[in-house]
Amino acid sequence: MSTSAKRTYFNELALRWDEMPQPPGASERVAAFCRRACPSEARWVLDVGSGTGVLVAPLLERLGPEARLVELDFAPAMLRHAASKTTDARLLAVCADALAMPFPPGLFDAVLCFGILPHLGPAPQALSLLWGAVAPSGVLAVGHLMGSRELNARHRSFGGPIGEDLLPEAAEVAGLLLELGAVAVEAEDSTGGYFVRAAKGTR
Repeated sequence: MSTSAKRTYFNELALRWDEMPQPPGASERVAAFCRRACPSEARWVLDVGSGTGVLVAPLLERLGPEARLVELDFAPAMLRHAASKTTDARLLAVCADALAMPFPPGLFDAVLCFGILPHLGPAPQALSLLWGAVAPSGVLAVGHLMGSRELNARHRSFGGPIGEDLLPEAAEVAGLLLELGAVAVEAEDSTGGYFVRAAKGTR
């Protein structure tokens, strides 16, 4: 499905996104993902496909006063809705495609992909580009509130622009990140959630 079709799809969902049904304990589980995925000492953090800013509050609570949290999304309506929730000066909103990011390589201490990886196209290509944005000694984390099997069934049932947006099993994503040079990877994939975190070594 074309990028423009997906952009239209997510723009149209922006005002309703926060009201859509979520798994039990979603807010607590999102906060737990942020604690587990993002080092508290990170100075530059990228929230890829940030949507309406579900990670913003727990990340800003975790990060220090000098940190910068970049909310990146290709759907401007999502970013506008997110911007209405906070005026924190640490927050930077950028409207751009995650696969054509306007940042120098190796800028971010943490790159977080929450609920977005299957929408980015083939996982090997997407992960390679995202990995390039991670700074030496930084981390890349992928998370969802359900496992890959459940999520893929849900996307297929929705059809339309996201019907074929499928999430690889966590072990496959972990393997791809190891091939890219990760020095440590953890991966979990069950009905209770999906989590992959990879650390980059120093130069």
